[in-house]
Amino acid sequence: MARDLPIAGDTRLGQPTVMDRGLAAKYGTRYVHLTAFAIDVDRLRAHIEEEADPESLWPFGWEVFLTEMYMLAVLDPAAREDYGLIEDVCVHIFELGPQQQALGAQIPFAVFDAVNRGAWPDSLLPLFVDWDRSANNLVQDLKPLWEHAEDEAADLADACLRAPMQPPFAPPTKHALATWLEVG
Repeated sequence: MARDLPIAGDTRLGQPTVMDRGLAAKYGTRYVHLTAFAIDVDRLRAHIEEEADPESLWPFGWEVFLTEMYMLAVLDPAAREDYGLIEDVCVHIFELGPQQQALGAQIPFAVFDAVNRGAWPDSLLPLFVDWDRSANNLVQDLKPLWEHAEDEAADLADACLRAPMQPPFAPPTKHALATWLEVG
């Protein structure tokens, strides 16, 4: 029995996602795993926000940080296909528009931060021409996480893996989190 991917507009996870069948067909596993990872950590972020714990140890933008860590671990900005994948993912998410809150929509924020930190080429900046200056605040907010990235990723991975998620994280997400836990 074939399983369907959660796609934009799909509500099997209780909310629409950024997964797109056309991009999945074009880029395959790398796209699906990146998007599933982003959706998974965004689901956890939404769950945490529902709990509204004022003493939360989750730093602001942690889901963007982990998504960027994943992107940097599995994609090569020098590889034309990976560059195209990131470009297409961002355009797809921008086309969803702000009125459609979709799980995984932090991917462009992760790309924006990676470009501003010099981890991805600044040739991607035209994608963000319409963003206001507040996006630069996110770059500043994430800066402390990057000072000790491996330790921060390990701490966040541990917290993610301990969180009760239904449905559970996708296997690639669990694998990436477990890897950071071992490294940190």
